[in-house]
Amino acid sequence: MKSALRRRQIRDCARKVISQKGYHAAAVADIIREAGVARGTFYRHFDGKRDVFEQLIDEFFVSLELGIRRVDISEGSPAVTEQMLDNVHRVLRILFDNADLTRILLREAVGIDEEFDRKIDEFYSRILSLIQLSLRHGQEMGIVRECDTKIASLIVLGSVKQVMDFAIGSRKQLPAPQAVGRELLNLVAGGLFITDVAAPGGQGQ
Repeated sequence: MKSALRRRQIRDCARKVISQKGYHAAAVADIIREAGVARGTFYRHFDGKRDVFEQLIDEFFVSLELGIRRVDISEGSPAVTEQMLDNVHRVLRILFDNADLTRILLREAVGIDEEFDRKIDEFYSRILSLIQLSLRHGQEMGIVRECDTKIASLIVLGSVKQVMDFAIGSRKQLPAPQAVGRELLNLVAGGLFITDVAAPGGQGQ
């Protein structure tokens, strides 16, 4: 098996093991057994469990980053609210499709492993920066009201985290990501977006 394919195989198996056992309970031996490779093969590709996990989280962040697109307010572009809703849908779809990693980010115990905690904090800091940048762009375009974008970003992230925590931790069936996204956007739009933009028939409609 070519090196890149072997690396991907080990990474996929690590993701499966960590998802099933949790980060702290999973061991390199579990990953090796799942992947069916020798210990030496594993360490040719990764420094250890933390190395694999950090790469999984970094890839996850890139997926989320690519899912957020800047709103286009030029003539002939789709409605502003439609574009924002598309962004929310894409992000939620990525979170739902990666429920195993989302579960770890939301529910894994902290305070046990300092480096693990650092990676989780780094991930959320990067997400907050993305949200804050989006809000600033919105302010520049005149579709987001003046506000403390740092605090607003924390509120938005907290809302999404709570929804996802319920979705992956409850046996109750949530509506489709599209429905969840619309409710999230309606809630956020009421407090963040300029009335003429957020309301039906507003800018871009």
